[in-house]
Amino acid sequence: MGERLDPVAHDLSPCDTWGMARLPKLRRRGLQPLTDARLIVGLGNPGPGYSGNRHNAGIRAAEHVRRMLKLPQPERESRYRVSQGTTPFGPVAVVLPRTFMNESGKAVQALLDKYRADPSDLILLVDELDIEPGRIRIRPSGSDAGQRGMRSIKSVIGELDFPRVRIGVGRPMVDGQPSRHPDDVADWLLSDPGSAERRLIHEAEVRSAEAVVHLLEHGVESAMNLYNRNPSNEVPKAESESSNVETQ
Repeated sequence: MGERLDPVAHDLSPCDTWGMARLPKLRRRGLQPLTDARLIVGLGNPGPGYSGNRHNAGIRAAEHVRRMLKLPQPERESRYRVSQGTTPFGPVAVVLPRTFMNESGKAVQALLDKYRADPSDLILLVDELDIEPGRIRIRPSGSDAGQRGMRSIKSVIGELDFPRVRIGVGRPMVDGQPSRHPDDVADWLLSDPGSAERRLIHEAEVRSAEAVVHLLEHGVESAMNLYNRNPSNEVPKAESESSNVETQ
């Protein structure tokens, strides 16, 4: 694979696309934030060139949440796009940062300022190297686990005392062993999975969105009990494709 620019490791300007597809022209700016909204943030890199990457699992899962809650198309703010509305579970905003992954903290801080919200109002959707493709894991709080988006958020707002749903994308395999080498990891996260693995990750993204909706209604402990232990979260491994990554 040829050399690719890693947006996680470079200071790049934000892009105006959400990632999955180009959005229709927005009608207005300056959205008035809903009071007491839960803020669901899906992490990833903006732009169609990254839309299918493993690193964008959080963005794709957040789009599933938006559709499940029947929220409108997102509107653009300076550092993020947001779709909000009143749901059976209270006011909710689904948010996609317009910053690259390693600057997610700037977007989240702008979001909290706009909504006059506390970090405890956040729910994060994020990819996870140390979980196999197809599986998810909910945590009520905790460390950044080395994930650059969460590390950026922690550097800006402090402790990560809010729920996160981690979507497994697995680690690259080198010589039959999981690799932690930064170059291997960067290439892996910024590549599109092959067909078998893509199916597993898609299923996990949908399931993670369902977990968020359940969390909104029943709370994080109930969501953990159901989705961390549910047999549907036990999935077979995808055939290893790390040595010859396909693109969509």
